[in-house]
Amino acid sequence: MAAHTFRGKQRLCYTEVNDFTDFQGIGHDPLYRRYDSVLSVVKKVVPQHLWHFLATPDYLEDSDQICWYVDQWDERPTRLNELSGQELDEYQELLKHTVEAYKMAASELDGDDLQIMAGAIKYADSGQVYCGDGKVYLVAWGMKPATHRHKVIGTVIHDYDYVKKFKVRFDAGAHGSIAPLDRTVSLAGGTTLTETEVPQVTVHEGWTLVGWLPDMPVGQVVNADMAFTAQYDQCPPPVPPHVEDCAPDAGEENDGADDDYKEEDTCYNCRFEAGEHGTLNGPATLHKAAGSTIGSNEVPAVTPHKGYRFTGWSSSPVNAAVDGDKVFVAQYERVVPWYKRWWLWLTGSGCLKWLLWLLLALLLGLLLIGVLKGCEGCTGHHTPVNGVVPADTLTRADGSMVDDNGYARPVTGDDGQLPDDEMIVAPVMGEGGSEPPIVEQPGAPSIMANRLFLFMEEENDNVEALARDFKRAYPGEQYGIIGYDKEVKLLVIQVPEAERNHIRQTINRRIPGHKFIVFDEEVYELNGQASTQSEPAGWHLGAIHLKQGWACTKGSANVKVAIVDDGIQAGHPMFRGRIVDAYNVFTQNNTLSMGEGHGTHTAALAAGSADYYNRGASGVAPGCQIMPIQVFDNKRCPLSALVAGVMYALHHNADVVNISIGPSFKGLNVLPVEQQAEIARTQFRNVALLWARVCQLAARKRAILVFAAGNDDILTSIPPENRNASSIVVTAVDPRLCPTSFTNYGPGSDISAPGKGISSAFPVNTFKMLDGTSMAAPIVTGTIALMKSLKKDLTVAQARNVLYRTGAAVYGNIPPMVLVDKALEAVRQGNFSAPAERAITPVPGGAGAGGSSQANPIANPAGNMPPPTAATPQPAGGTDYDAIRRKIAAYKQKIEELEKLLPHK
Repeated sequence: MAAHTFRGKQRLCYTEVNDFTDFQGIGHDPLYRRYDSVLSVVKKVVPQHLWHFLATPDYLEDSDQICWYVDQWDERPTRLNELSGQELDEYQELLKHTVEAYKMAASELDGDDLQIMAGAIKYADSGQVYCGDGKVYLVAWGMKPATHRHKVIGTVIHDYDYVKKFKVRFDAGAHGSIAPLDRTVSLAGGTTLTETEVPQVTVHEGWTLVGWLPDMPVGQVVNADMAFTAQYDQCPPPVPPHVEDCAPDAGEENDGADDDYKEEDTCYNCRFEAGEHGTLNGPATLHKAAGSTIGSNEVPAVTPHKGYRFTGWSSSPVNAAVDGDKVFVAQYERVVPWYKRWWLWLTGSGCLKWLLWLLLALLLGLLLIGVLKGCEGCTGHHTPVNGVVPADTLTRADGSMVDDNGYARPVTGDDGQLPDDEMIVAPVMGEGGSEPPIVEQPGAPSIMANRLFLFMEEENDNVEALARDFKRAYPGEQYGIIGYDKEVKLLVIQVPEAERNHIRQTINRRIPGHKFIVFDEEVYELNGQASTQSEPAGWHLGAIHLKQGWACTKGSANVKVAIVDDGIQAGHPMFRGRIVDAYNVFTQNNTLSMGEGHGTHTAALAAGSADYYNRGASGVAPGCQIMPIQVFDNKRCPLSALVAGVMYALHHNADVVNISIGPSFKGLNVLPVEQQAEIARTQFRNVALLWARVCQLAARKRAILVFAAGNDDILTSIPPENRNASSIVVTAVDPRLCPTSFTNYGPGSDISAPGKGISSAFPVNTFKMLDGTSMAAPIVTGTIALMKSLKKDLTVAQARNVLYRTGAAVYGNIPPMVLVDKALEAVRQGNFSAPAERAITPVPGGAGAGGSSQANPIANPAGNMPPPTAATPQPAGGTDYDAIRRKIAAYKQKIEELEKLLPHK
């Protein structure tokens, strides 16, 4: 595809798209594809004399290059880093002034306009700046050089060869004319003028072209702008022929004839016309005496235009007798290209031609198949990779980058009417990537300081009516509905921070027509961290008897494994051909980020490729499909997003859903187990009720939810999502089959799996060992996927019974460890009977986290923490978090009293 021509612009340089990364963009389009939008924003706020700063991009699709244009120049612009001395100082000062002007202009913008401006000026290396004619230009803006390929930015910006051109003007003078397009020609310096560049002059009647001033153009070397003026001579007046005087013979009288009569010597104009499809090379007009003839050397040559052939003149001028003014018009015929002649032949009739058509169609089909195969796995900015589009990024006011998942905003008008979507999730980040107000709470999950969660108690209640009534009760703009789920029956509202506590206590009275629970919007964290010990890579694969299990099945492509997490590196080789129905709950499309690598790691553990088994990394169910669902917005996952992610999985027919995400209760392990058990019985019952409804919806769809137990070394039953019998909760063991130092334990735990030093996929295209119940959960998720490959309608209760009964004995107060081969054999035999309770085996060397000294051992594999059947009112002293703080404070006081009784050192 040829480059465009921009009025008043001149081509300066070009860049290769694959030499750059981190393309700033609008939606799915990089800024260089949306220059009109960029220029529109610039013209809104930037002074006009600085509009030129961002060079004009022209994307050449065929070559995947960007051509950069700047204002037409007198002297070719030079790169800033090639200047020196005073000139360098002057242009550096000009660049500083220009960038400051753009940044100041950006401060006046908001929303999409701010994103566009910030993205455009994010990268401005000196190697990208050109200087000339008192101006500075920024090329390759809105992108960053791929430093893994090129260490120096100058190596990725390519200058076009530049030859200075000069204008040569031809003036027809007073007695002739030149066609307007032929009056000026631009030629490269050093060019020698030939007859081809000299235009044809149409001479006025009575004049003859005799040359040019200041000199004849042909042979002149062009080293500057030049001008030539045509010169003429007037044709001489007619001269009568000479007649000798003859005296009359004697005796003859004069007949009265005029002795002064002389015959005229007449001249005629012979004009040559080029016609519509060519040009003349030579004089267009001849002045010939009457009775003379036109020689072949006097006839101008004809150069036909492209696509035409000169065939002769309207009448032959060679040796034509000049007996009056004559006009000779050049004649042409259209040249039909070979391929058009071929097309005309093909589109005619005939059996042979139809056979050729059939052969051509077959060849084109084979070519298309080859192209499509060659494109498999191709990557590029905003190009889907394995069904996933890489996420956009946003430049904040301070210049830092964040993932662009949108920002929290009201989804209704003043009438509270919800949109038609089944659910909308509010992102964590504010407008322009601003940080949200987060309240950190030691010993309890962090919460959003300006949001509340309204959860309807009755499953058949009308959440849309609740939304309308909320806006009637709270009509101001400061009160907005920013998220909802029509099936789960919940609203997420945004309120002023200072009013949150008061609204939480009074909103039920303000909206009396509905029964709903009010609690804070929790913010969840990831349950996995880099391994600090050098466990043998892949030890977990042998521990769970994975290869022995594969003798039964490696999984069915009809089984979908949903991974609700922080995103995924879809291009990792462990996911080739496995990803389906990818989804981002915030953007409501398949645009996902890679997050921190947590989702990549867990997805590969559950159902990644088995090709890397010998390297210690493999999916448990490599034959199943993976459904990645992003619920994290820049390292934070709101409770509403996690619920929405699970619901998306259920609506898209996921068979098993892995949830390696949960609230943090770090520090509660200082409390005695008895007090922890009291917290599990009395606190966060409203959130437990929410998860009970979600798990019940999953059970109706024959989907199994698998939760990571948590990494806080506390009772598994404290996190409220772990308190029901409609899901599977997984704790973690180390290579000795002892509880890991971090795993939660005790009531609420259903099965354990390796969670220490677990090797799996990690961005970018590598592998990493991580620790956490986050790693244990997807091992069980993959096992259940294999079980569902044998029995599609497997229930939660059946899966729990099989896993517990066939699991390997472990130490401490945690359930057995999953054994893949034993579990699959039980499913194949149809043995889903309830297992007998297992005794606890003490941890060798003494009790630790999950050790035998812990109270409340696991009473049965089905769990003993049924969900509440009704909402729990807020504690008299405040929230669930306040009750926990009081328990911690009382326990610390007891410790201080005991310390006082100890002897002094």
